[in-house]
Amino acid sequence: MSRVLRRGRETMLEKLERTLRQAGDLALTESLNVTAKGRSDFVTSTDLAIDRYLRGALPGLVPGSRVFSEEEADGGDLSGRVFIVDPIDGTTNLMYHMQLSAISCGYAEDGRLLAAGVYNPFTREMFLAQLGKGATLNGRPIHVNADETLEEAVLGVEAGPATAGEGQRAYFERVFALHMRGRGMRFTGSAALDLCYTACGRFTASVFHYLYPWDYAAGWLILTEAGGRLTLLDGRTPAMKGRSEPLAASNGLVHEKLLAAFA
Repeated sequence: MSRVLRRGRETMLEKLERTLRQAGDLALTESLNVTAKGRSDFVTSTDLAIDRYLRGALPGLVPGSRVFSEEEADGGDLSGRVFIVDPIDGTTNLMYHMQLSAISCGYAEDGRLLAAGVYNPFTREMFLAQLGKGATLNGRPIHVNADETLEEAVLGVEAGPATAGEGQRAYFERVFALHMRGRGMRFTGSAALDLCYTACGRFTASVFHYLYPWDYAAGWLILTEAGGRLTLLDGRTPAMKGRSEPLAASNGLVHEKLLAAFA
């Protein structure tokens, strides 16, 4: 474990929690101006305000660190000490006042995730994790659920219109089959929250047509520290670089069955 996580009386994870809560205040107070980046891809003044705040605050938590953010991604270099940030995961939800948006921040050293926080400022739910130390929700330990079959599963699903194409059609055909087989599916509109909901047992599993590192870095560590798994649909470990191939997250108990359903 990196020594930077243990510096001073206040741990880095405690500092990260405080920083994310302060950033969350901006989500509650910032005026909402929207700019379209694509047909289904938006950025709001809240995204940008939180991004600016975190770019200023996070490097102060770990000497020699920098920020890799969705709003100003620097080409995908995750070497060294880096905070991997999505200032608002669930921007469309924010635009429509759904209160299903989160600030997502993972901390990695040379590509190895060491700490993470995902904070929904509207529900005040703070998910935190540190490598080897477990995961918590508002200070209480969390663990994946004990569902052993896909028939028991509640499935989180992510795939926006920007992913349209034949690949998406095949993906949804398999998702629909899982829906008919299990206890239903849920679309939250936030990959970070899907991963955290899987981590705390609200979902048995979640699937994603594609993600970027800022979408899943923090949630990945929270999930694994809660006893779950995240892989590509072919079972490989995500590279955490650029746009991913389809991914599956689960409680671990149904993971191989979930992958087989997409084979």
